[in-house]
Amino acid sequence: MMKGKQSVKLRHASKFDLASNALILLFCFFSLFPVYWLLTGSFKYSSDIVKIPPDWIPSRITVQNFLHVFEKNPAWRWMGNSVTITVITVALLVLVSSAAGYGLSKMEFAGRKLIFAFIIAALLIPKEIYIIPLYKLMVKLQWVGTYRAIILPDVAMPFGVYLLKNFYDSIPNEIMEATEVDGCSRLRFFLEFGLPLSKPGIGALAILSAVRVWNGYLWQLVNATDKYSYTLPVGVAKLFDTTGGDVDYGLKFAGAVLTALPLFIIFFSFQKFFTEGVSAGAVKG
Repeated sequence: MMKGKQSVKLRHASKFDLASNALILLFCFFSLFPVYWLLTGSFKYSSDIVKIPPDWIPSRITVQNFLHVFEKNPAWRWMGNSVTITVITVALLVLVSSAAGYGLSKMEFAGRKLIFAFIIAALLIPKEIYIIPLYKLMVKLQWVGTYRAIILPDVAMPFGVYLLKNFYDSIPNEIMEATEVDGCSRLRFFLEFGLPLSKPGIGALAILSAVRVWNGYLWQLVNATDKYSYTLPVGVAKLFDTTGGDVDYGLKFAGAVLTALPLFIIFFSFQKFFTEGVSAGAVKG
């Protein structure tokens, strides 16, 4: 009797697994299809992209779309601007967030909880709300059109402080107290113990902030003074500006692929740190 019930449960379980796997595959197909269409479209002629019925598999392949992006526009300059801004911003953001998170977690001082409450509240404020006063500040400082105007406002990321504070909270205070008995200063503990132990959180923060900064558009557009000060997303968006005539969809698809490709490289290169950071946060609960 028990074996019969178990076999029925196993049949139900196998049917459930089959149905869930089918749904997952269907979801993956619909999620990845736009990526496939974008990638294949970047190697098509513009006339083939808009053809009805469409060519699901390219019948004619060309690389001229990518060549035209660099021939007709200062795309190398756009890419250089994006790489410079992203690397410097992420490095400073990780440094500031690590120091702030460590201080709020392991140091006792008046107003610590109030400061942390303001940081949490800042998570609820979108950048678009204060973009006008921020721009006026950049004008007074004469920073408009410079890297400083784009980098420094993004360094103050409340989420980074919140994330790393949680990681430092997971480090027992007894470890720090034991090292202080041996003459270890708090700065040395931060550099030799705090940073290595919070490496998963730092990796996850670096990936998330790199994607956010690389995809940044509105603030970068506001600070752009000419086409040579564009970042890659802004420059590619300008490819979509039409002034009449035929639209070169192949050029636009190629520009979009160039913008998305570095994000795939960043994610898959540092996927281990991202997974460890998310897992550690889930276990900490």
